[in-house]
Order: sequence, then C-alpha cells, then structure tokens
Amino acid sequence: MLREKMKAFSRKNLFSSFSSTINAFYISIIIIFGGIIGWVSYVLATKQIEENSYESMHDTVLQTNNYIDFILTDVFEQLVLLSKDPKIAALDATDLDSRNSKLYVDVDDDIRAIYHRFNSIIDSIYIDIDDGKVSFYQGSQQINSEFPYEDYFTEFKGNKESFYWRNIHPNTVTTNPYDVISVFHLIESDDPAKQAIILFNLRADFFEKVFNKSLIGKNGYLTLISPDGTLQTKDVPQDYELDAKTVQALNQLAQKEGKYAFRNAHGEKMNAIYNTIGVNKWKVAAVFPENQILQTINNMKYLMLGLFLIVIIMATFIVNIVGKYISKPIEKLADEMTKVDREHLQLAEGLAVPKEMRILYSSFNEQMEKNAALLNQIELDQKEKRQLEVAIIQAQMNPHFLYNTLYSIKGLCDMGLNEDASEMISALSSFFRISISRGNEIISIEEEIDHIKSYLYIMEMRYGDDFSYTLDVDEKVLSSRIIKLTLQPLIENAIYHGVKLNRNQGFIDVKVLSVGDKIQLEVEDNGLGMSEERLSKIREEIDAPYNDNRKKYIGIGLRSVSERLKGYFGKTCELKIVSEVEKGTKITIIIPNVKGEIEDYG
Repeated sequence: MLREKMKAFSRKNLFSSFSSTINAFYISIIIIFGGIIGWVSYVLATKQIEENSYESMHDTVLQTNNYIDFILTDVFEQLVLLSKDPKIAALDATDLDSRNSKLYVDVDDDIRAIYHRFNSIIDSIYIDIDDGKVSFYQGSQQINSEFPYEDYFTEFKGNKESFYWRNIHPNTVTTNPYDVISVFHLIESDDPAKQAIILFNLRADFFEKVFNKSLIGKNGYLTLISPDGTLQTKDVPQDYELDAKTVQALNQLAQKEGKYAFRNAHGEKMNAIYNTIGVNKWKVAAVFPENQILQTINNMKYLMLGLFLIVIIMATFIVNIVGKYISKPIEKLADEMTKVDREHLQLAEGLAVPKEMRILYSSFNEQMEKNAALLNQIELDQKEKRQLEVAIIQAQMNPHFLYNTLYSIKGLCDMGLNEDASEMISALSSFFRISISRGNEIISIEEEIDHIKSYLYIMEMRYGDDFSYTLDVDEKVLSSRIIKLTLQPLIENAIYHGVKLNRNQGFIDVKVLSVGDKIQLEVEDNGLGMSEERLSKIREEIDAPYNDNRKKYIGIGLRSVSERLKGYFGKTCELKIVSEVEKGTKITIIIPNVKGEIEDYG
C-alpha cells in the first residue's frame, strides 16, 4: 500500500512533466553525490578534528609536564644537595654546646640563597633538628611555633632515601595555613637528638599560573595527580571533578603516558590524557568530558549540513531554470497536442519552436490523419463484430430452441393443456421480439429482465420440476441501460452445464442490484461446479485478447458477453466467476449505472 502511494506521489509530483523529470533527475544526482561527498568529508573531517583535538591535548599535557618536571627536578636537586651538605650533618651530629656558631651562619646563608634563587616556586624553606632545638627558616610568613615535628616521622615512612612529596595541603610551617605543595627529607636516627627535617614548601599559585595558561575547554582542566590527592586550579562543576576511585586508577596506570577513559557519577563519558613527571612519578593530566570534542564535531556537522542545503537550493534554482529552458518547446508542443480532438486533428502551423520540434509537429499531424482513418475503420469493425456475435448466438440458439419449444407446445396441445400451450407461445413470442429489439444493441434492464423471464418460463415448462429459479431485481435500475443478451447466455450455461447435470433438483438465483453508482448482476446455480484448475483456465481465456483462437474452455456465449462488455464499458466493468465442485457456480457482472446511451462508454 505504501509503495503504491509512493509511486502515485512520484508520478504526480516528480515525473508529471518533462521539466519536473529533468529537475528530479539532476537534483537527485546532486543530492546523492553531494550527500556521499559531504558524508565522506564529514567523516574524514570529524576524524581529523578528533585526532587534532586529542593531539593538541597530548601536546599541552606533554609541554606542561616537561616544564613542571624541569622545575621540580631543580628544586629536588637543591633539597638533595642541602640534605647532603656537611654543615647540616655537622649540626646534626654534634652536641648543642659544642656546635660552631659559624655553622649556623653558613647554613642560613645557604637556604637564603636557595630561597631567593627559586623564589618563583619555593614559598618557604624550613630545617628542624631535634624537634626545634635547632631550626632554620626562610619565607615571607611568620613561622609556626607549634610545628608538628613528630607527625612527619610517624606518617611518612617507606622511602629508602627518606625523600617524600606531598600534594596540596595547608602549610604547617607558618601561622597562616594557606595551601602549599611540599617536598622534604627526613634524617632518621635511633637517637631522637640526631633526627631532622629539611622541608621545601612550594607555591600553589605557581602551578595555578602554569595550568591556567592552557585552554582545555569550558569543563576541562589540568590537574596534578599523586597518591595522596590532586591539585586542581580551575573551578568546574562537581560532576567533572575526579573522584577517589578514578584518582586511584590513574595512579595505578603502568604506562608513562596515555589516555584513560571513564564515566562520572552521572554516566557521562570523560577522558584523561596524562603524562608522568619523572622526579616524583606524579601525573599531569588533562581531564575533559568527551562531549566537549563531540561539540566541535557537531558544530562542523551543522556547518557542513548548512552548506550542503545552500548548495542544494542553489542547484535546484539553476536546474529549474535550465529545465524550463529545455522543456519549454516540448511543453508548448504538449499543450498544442492537448487541443487536438476528434474535430481538430491538426496542430497549429507557424509556432515559434526549434527546428527539431517543427519536425515533430509535422510528423504528429501526419500520424493524426492516419489515426483518424483508423479510428473510423475500427468503429465500423467493432460495431459489425458485435452485431455478428449477437447474430451467431441467435443463430446457434434459435433453431434448437425453437424446435424444442414448439415440440413442447405440441405436447401440451396433445395433452389438452391448451391454456399452458397458449402461455408458452406468448412467452416464445416475447422472447423473439426482445431478441430482435428492432436491431438495437442497447436495451433497458427492464427489457432484458422480460427477455430472461420468457426464457426461464419456457425452460421451466420444458423441464418441469427438474429446476426452479428466483428473480430478484432492484426496481431502481429497471430504466438503466444494458447490452442485449447479457444475462440469457449466462442462464443458459447455468441450465445446461450446471443444474441439468445435477441429480438433485436444480436451482438458479438471478439478482440485479444497485450498488453505489454500479449495477451488479448475479447468476448463481447449485450445479456440479468446477475444479480450481478448470476455473483458472476459464478466467485466463476470459482475460485473453479477443483474437486468441486457443480458447477451448469457454463457449461463444460467455466469450461474447465478456467481449461485448469490454467493448462498451472498457475497464469500468467486471466479470467474475466463483465455483466449487459439487456446490455450484456463481457469475457476477458489474457495470456502470447508465441511464442514457452507452455506446463507446469504455
């Protein structure tokens, strides 16, 4: 059903004219090839955009990681050098009373030099020997007198060299606990007096400046990941922050660099492109939602779609102009052809059309002259053919029918049933009168009904109780027109090929009904019926061309009815046969309800 509607729509809107066909053809080509090219371009472009985006993220992370690694390595080297400084070792090894005061001055000068050299990243330097008995401090804030010395020795263990890194946390050295990152060395000993801490606090704002230089998108950010937490300098919605599980997974990654995909608490896809800092094995990671890259791809898709639509609109406009230019002469020829009818069989002369069109005009005029002659001849042939068919039916039927009827009348007279004989003679007279119908091929349904009533009365008188019949006619259609001898051949078939062969009493039901703007004629019997195979053959022969001489399953009566109906009504009429073995046959004819002349109605 949908396919038929699509075909009807195409014929009506796309291929209804030469111009629309040209437009549909070229626009379809443009859409198909443009769509293919656009799709391929989109796929390649989106793939390239995605690759470029990830490559850009990777480069940003790599550059940031290398820079931070370089700075932290320098700071760590200063811590290592300071921890191995003999002066520090001397202060830690000697008693408080025996220490040389010059050692204090030298150590203080050393940490002051380191502080000023790395002032951009080092917030403060603090050395604590024997829990504050000897301490050095270099920084801009006031030192905290309650430094948690013992906590460092209890919380930080396991490093062979006793060097530790601590991610963002409140500063424990100063009275103002602002956030810092720490790297420190623990000098451990069984003698508490010989234990010491060398602590470098690093500026959080240094990392903030470095991270904020990189543009990772609206909800993307750079972060510094370590086993004890993360440093995040950009405020983003909580959904896009790393949770503890993801931080743990990133820390456990064995690869030095790569991409880690995960989902946040709301199931949104996230990506982390990371690289590892060599000095402390922390990771610099660019964290961003995947739809951030997809948004760029979507923008590209909408841009390409917009450009494609603009190209289609422009191409449609141009093709429409070209199509009109090409089709205008043909449309003019078509318009002139529509003016040609039975009274005007020639195209107008002197039309301003191209040379090729003038040749068509001339050829069309010549062809129309030939067609006119052929139409006249065909009309004569068709009329003669229909008259011959009726004559053949009557010639086949009349001698035997007349003989049998007269013999039946004689029998009635011999038996003294003169009244029945008289009625039978009247029916025979009426039958032949309507058969002749003054040579008219078209009669009213009322006349056709009178004709078959006479025929059925005669046949009933002849066969007695062998069969009965009913006649149901809608009075509204009595004045409508029908082709003569439409029902009689069907009833004759029902008698001779149906009920007559039935050992039980035969029955024939004839109906003439009004169905909408149609008339439905039915002849049904309870005879022997037909097999499906034979019925199929009969249907094929009914639908076969008239000049097909291979018809052997239907007689001239049924064939004549079918051909004459087609000749007058064309495709507006139907002839249907339904049959079942041992149950009977039903023939249905549907014709237009016509009150006036119906010649050439089809």
